[in-house]
Amino acid sequence: MARPTLAVLGVMTGTSCDGLDAACISISKEGWSPLWSAARPYPAQLRKEVLEFQRPKSRVSAQEWLDLHRRLGEWYGRELKTIISKNGTPDVIANHGQTIAHFPAKGRRGITLQMGEPTRIAHATGITVVSNFRDGDMAAGGQGAPLTPLFHRLLAQGIGNIPGISIHNIGGISNLTYIGPNDFLLAFDTGPGNIWIDAATERATGGKNKFDKDGKLAFAGEIDWPAIERILKHPYFSKPAPKSTGRDDFPLTHFFKSTRAKGADLVATATALTVESIAQAYEKIILHRNLPLSTIYFCGGGAKNLAILAALTQRLPEIKISTLSQIGLDGQLIEAQAFAFYGFLSLLGQPLGGSWTGAGSFGPPGHIVPGKNWMKLAAKLNEIS
Repeated sequence: MARPTLAVLGVMTGTSCDGLDAACISISKEGWSPLWSAARPYPAQLRKEVLEFQRPKSRVSAQEWLDLHRRLGEWYGRELKTIISKNGTPDVIANHGQTIAHFPAKGRRGITLQMGEPTRIAHATGITVVSNFRDGDMAAGGQGAPLTPLFHRLLAQGIGNIPGISIHNIGGISNLTYIGPNDFLLAFDTGPGNIWIDAATERATGGKNKFDKDGKLAFAGEIDWPAIERILKHPYFSKPAPKSTGRDDFPLTHFFKSTRAKGADLVATATALTVESIAQAYEKIILHRNLPLSTIYFCGGGAKNLAILAALTQRLPEIKISTLSQIGLDGQLIEAQAFAFYGFLSLLGQPLGGSWTGAGSFGPPGHIVPGKNWMKLAAKLNEIS
């Protein structure tokens, strides 16, 4: 007799707005395993509007906000309907949505906004949708990010975390999960990941390239070190963990006003800022506490940037710099797989954050929009929970 399983499709569009990642996983009482994955590029005009909405002091009406929410949901729905038709129908869709704003604060005053109307996705696909994963953690006093540590800890069980490892995602924003002895977790955002590198690349290439493939421009450029020193005085870098950040703390204008570098030099400077902020985060928050750290496993788009990896190897010589891809895991899919897992936890009513986000009590999980398959999903969920 076949064991009961639940197929959950995790969907992620990151801060860089470079595309949609979809990863379907199978969950049973025995654990989880990957099923299939797919990716879709961001429509150029929609991406332009999302980035415009995120611009500091952007002035848009309530109708424009709601209309973008609708159109993002319809885009997700169309793409997922096509993806599902080619790969197989999941039992539930866990959609992180597009982060438009993220303002963490002490206590329960933090606010965040992920757009992509979930009812539009459920209507387009007929499948139950889980979304709004960060709000509950903020209601419990957490930062709402990073939310991947629970999944990273699950991955670490197959890697081995003695004496201590870190799983580090470099997306638009860079964040780490440190897993120490006895499953000790420490997680936080280190600052800009790819957002400034991508913007510098677009400017340096006149819009021809959206990202610095393999770090080629960074390798060719000269770093504006005085600019790096100025930027690192930003108050975020001196904050203790738990902490999280986003485009709102690090707008593109802040970077461009901080340096006169151009062309490849501009990209090299943005890359060096990402590297230095990561290295200092490990030095000041993990190594300073004498927490054991043997290896950092990188994932996300930045894990493909050879300039970042090479610089970090030099910057942190006592620590092995590796990638999840080097140990057989697809580093591009980790976040989408993580939110698939959190979709499952949300169906069980379990919190997604914890001490690493600063949450001081139970944080309600994601919001559920039942689809046509709701009753079948409920029956399956009962079999495996």
